[in-house]
Amino acid sequence: MGFYTAFNAYLDRITFSIKTRILIVIIAGGMVSIGFLMFISIFALKYDYETLFQRRTLPLVEIEEIKDLYAVNIHDTLYDLRLGQISLANATEVIGLAKHIVDEQWGNYHAYLNHQVGGVTRFASAWLNFFLLVKDPPPKSLYQEGITTKVQAKMDTINVRTQEILTHYHAQNITLAHSLTQETFLEINALSIYVSSLITSHLKEAINEKIRTERIFRTSIFMLVLLIGFVFALSLLVSVLLINHFKNLNATLEAKVDDKTKALKRLNSSLEKRVAKEVELNRKKDQIMFQQSRMASLGEMLQNIAHQWRQPLGALTMIIQSFETKHMAGKLTGAFIEERVKDAQVLANGMSETLDDFRTFFNPNKSKRGFDLKESIQKAIDLSYYLLEKEEVELQLFMSENVRIFGFKNELSHVFLNLINNAKDALSKKPTPKKIHIYVKSTPAEHQISVIDNAGGVDEKILPRIFDPYFTTKHQSVGTGIGLYMSKQIVEEHMQGSITCKNIYHKMGTKTLYRCAMFTIHIPRHKKESHEPS
Repeated sequence: MGFYTAFNAYLDRITFSIKTRILIVIIAGGMVSIGFLMFISIFALKYDYETLFQRRTLPLVEIEEIKDLYAVNIHDTLYDLRLGQISLANATEVIGLAKHIVDEQWGNYHAYLNHQVGGVTRFASAWLNFFLLVKDPPPKSLYQEGITTKVQAKMDTINVRTQEILTHYHAQNITLAHSLTQETFLEINALSIYVSSLITSHLKEAINEKIRTERIFRTSIFMLVLLIGFVFALSLLVSVLLINHFKNLNATLEAKVDDKTKALKRLNSSLEKRVAKEVELNRKKDQIMFQQSRMASLGEMLQNIAHQWRQPLGALTMIIQSFETKHMAGKLTGAFIEERVKDAQVLANGMSETLDDFRTFFNPNKSKRGFDLKESIQKAIDLSYYLLEKEEVELQLFMSENVRIFGFKNELSHVFLNLINNAKDALSKKPTPKKIHIYVKSTPAEHQISVIDNAGGVDEKILPRIFDPYFTTKHQSVGTGIGLYMSKQIVEEHMQGSITCKNIYHKMGTKTLYRCAMFTIHIPRHKKESHEPS
């Protein structure tokens, strides 16, 4: 139990990558080993087959033919010659041909015995013989060598005596020829016995080779089954280790995921609170910025109010002084008083209308309704009239036809007023002519209002940032940096449009080409524009 625990602890210390490499090595090595063993076995069997066929079977065919040649071609020819059934010439020809065939067959027999199989098959057989601890059998055993020697001797003897017999027949020594023929028959019979013994020896060796081949086959099958089982067992073991590793890894990951999920839930809970808090802060910030924008615009409007009231107040003062002068001169009459009162009422009504214009400008008026775009633009022009006149700025509105907009009239006027005041401030440091042009163009999809001034354009470095909150190029006492930001908020959020700025070149109604800044407001058309009253 202690060894098993220690072994498991050791396996757990092995990293996943090492376990994977071990499994790959086992599978790859096992496949290579199985393939190599199959290769060896197949070629070893091929070698044994070639050996059995070349060194055992073919020699038997050759020496069997030698036996037949001596028994038929030589023995029977001599027998027929003794009986006179064949001529001496024919006998000589048949015996010579038989000797030639015998020499060739005997040479083939030795060649087959000495045949060696080489190459891959020889290597495979040698490797398997080394594994089985056996050796290749020799080409010929000692017994075979002895019989082969005797066969060769008998063949030589028979050849010599056959030649002598033919010589005696040619010399008409019939008795001596018959005597040598009888001895030759005995030698041929002895040769047949030796050849039969040699054949029997080769058959026994062929049987032994067959038994050896069967042993090699059984051993190869056993080795293959053993190797496959070993590779399978090792692969199964490493696979189990990998599965356990995956289980442990999965359990660890699940625990980590649970921890991260809990942490994420806590983070989401805190984020919801933080987002709600940030939204509230942004709402308050936007309210503060909008209020600052209104206050900044209010300061400029107060200047306009002061200017527009200055002359009426002066006129009222003169009317009051005229009453005193007439009274002191004794010329104060009812007609004079009635005339001066009417003049004072006209002046007072004008001052009251001025107050109404500025008072309604800041009315939130959150209910969307249709209104004339020209009136919204003209209201902004009228409210900035004094300051434009003071700075000698010429403003022109180019609008071919009046169009109606569905939205917030006063807020859009506030955007136009802010763009006009920004252009006026940019032109304040420029020499004359100072020009502002407002172009209105309507398409089936939208209304485009472009405000162009010839103040030299906007610096390309700051152009992408001009709509950012609190970004300004003016001194703190002059600008707050929220005018364009609030204008963008009004156009995009309240009017569902867009506002852009870019630098262009424009003649501004003159012969000179100026570098200009162009602010363009895109307001999409609404189906209620033509149905809502102003």
